[in-house]
Amino acid sequence: MDEKVNIRLETDPSFSGTEVIIRTSRRTKLTDRLISAIEMCSSDDFPLIPAYTNNNILTFVEPQQIIRIYTENRKLIIRTENGQYESHQPLWEVEKSLTAEWLVRISRFEIVNLRKATGFDFSNAGTIRMFFQDGSETWVARRYVRFIQEKLKSMAIGKEASQK
Repeated sequence: MDEKVNIRLETDPSFSGTEVIIRTSRRTKLTDRLISAIEMCSSDDFPLIPAYTNNNILTFVEPQQIIRIYTENRKLIIRTENGQYESHQPLWEVEKSLTAEWLVRISRFEIVNLRKATGFDFSNAGTIRMFFQDGSETWVARRYVRFIQEKLKSMAIGKEASQK
């Protein structure tokens, strides 16, 4: 069943900034797609990241597509839904341009997209093993475990609140 979306634009000279409100009886796939589309349109929050293909062709990666960014053999690899790319920037420089709260550092050499994680293994005391949509997996460094646990709790609480 296709849902109908009513769109209304209100302008108010006394209001500064832009606010988007999605009013619905419940959260659905459509509302999630609308949220993603709005997020993708906000270039200030989601700057494109320059990256290179295997053929050394410059392309731009959208942060929403990132699964993992990690260092391997002294190269910075950006793994996305559409494939793997290489960045000529250092990890700290790429991290500086990422403003999305779900793109988080989990070690000195890696940043992950928590929204692309499909599972977490907490069975080894003091660490977390993460599984991703593309079948890859990685480990959270011990010094980042508490931060990731708190981040996951806050994301779960935020998700519960948005579904009510």
